[in-house]
Amino acid sequence: MAVGVSLLIVVLSIFNGFQKQVKESLWNGGPHITIEYNSGTGEIKNYEKIIDVLQKDEILKEKLVTIQGNITSHGLLQNNNTFVPIMLRAVPISSTNDIIQNSIPNFPKLEYYNRDSLPELTKINTVVIGKEMYNLYGFNLGRAITIAVPSGSFNVSRGVELNINNFEVIGLFKTGYYNYDSKFIYMSLPVAQKFFKLNNSVNQITIKVKSLDDLGYCKEIITDILRDTEFDEKTGISGAYFTVRTIAEEQANFLAALRMEKTIISNIVFLFIILAALGMVSTVYSLVRSKRKSIGILKALGLPSSSILLIFTLNAMIIGLLASVVGGVVGIYYANNLESFINGLSEVINFFGSAIYKSSWRNIELVPKDIYYFDHLPVDIDISFIFMVTTASTILSGLAGYFPARWAANLDPVETIKND
Repeated sequence: MAVGVSLLIVVLSIFNGFQKQVKESLWNGGPHITIEYNSGTGEIKNYEKIIDVLQKDEILKEKLVTIQGNITSHGLLQNNNTFVPIMLRAVPISSTNDIIQNSIPNFPKLEYYNRDSLPELTKINTVVIGKEMYNLYGFNLGRAITIAVPSGSFNVSRGVELNINNFEVIGLFKTGYYNYDSKFIYMSLPVAQKFFKLNNSVNQITIKVKSLDDLGYCKEIITDILRDTEFDEKTGISGAYFTVRTIAEEQANFLAALRMEKTIISNIVFLFIILAALGMVSTVYSLVRSKRKSIGILKALGLPSSSILLIFTLNAMIIGLLASVVGGVVGIYYANNLESFINGLSEVINFFGSAIYKSSWRNIELVPKDIYYFDHLPVDIDISFIFMVTTASTILSGLAGYFPARWAANLDPVETIKND
């Protein structure tokens, strides 16, 4: 019982941590709602007018934190003699202090930066990259990097034209979401408009909302505004070509897979508790058999059958409660120190692997970052869930002990004393 409870707590704490970390990283790292123009090259001209129309809606205005024009595009980053795929994102930057204080929407928190070069972010070709990108390619502060991005629309005869330019790395950001920190590069909007040759236009309008619960509702309001005939008249752009998507929709498959894994593994681990409860039946049954003579004497002295039933049922519940408490304490301790245990086990495996296979050995990670996207193992311990598991296991123990206790209560005292 204790093993089953501790396993269930560890498993669900890990999956709760994954879900919480995903939501927090996505919530803080990028836009919540994205509006794009699906016509021509995707360039959104007069985007200030569109933002003005959206901001005038009173219901939407109460639920938004900010709305602004952004540029987000795929690109290629030169690493020695190869190019690796990346994502470029450009946002409006008001001042250097806003960057340092992390008060710019859709701009991640900088962990390392060159204070003298930071004011140049809005003026010259400078960028900030993720800390994991720095770890992968060694692009430290002050390093010049080469970036290539598509220019214009695709043409069958000419293919895709590329804009190529050099940029200086002046900062490293960290969101805790590995996919962002290893693939995204941020720059200021004016620099990106010049690089992409968009002439004071953008290719996205991004929105941050106050609550995740408002994502769907805000999307409906925005879609209705874009489809309104007055929108075309006010902005000079047809709203029928705009698409609206939320961050929950972009990550729907990943979040659904995580929930499914959590459900399946939780059900499997819960079977351990049920198996332990079945073991409780045999334990109480053995206890009853060993105490048959005592039960017979007590019943001969007038102890009612209901008391016999209560004694052995409570005995099973107390055993279940103690096992649940021990399992809960062990589960909480193991969950809190799980990353240290896994890292230690990885070091032991890599130590013996390198000793046996020497140069052919490649170090392994028991929790690969490129699968779960995190730079650490997130754990979220829910005390209310632990209380629920402890209560459920105690009740199961009581039910498991009820049936042998009922058999004990129905024993004939005369036959029991005579036979024993």
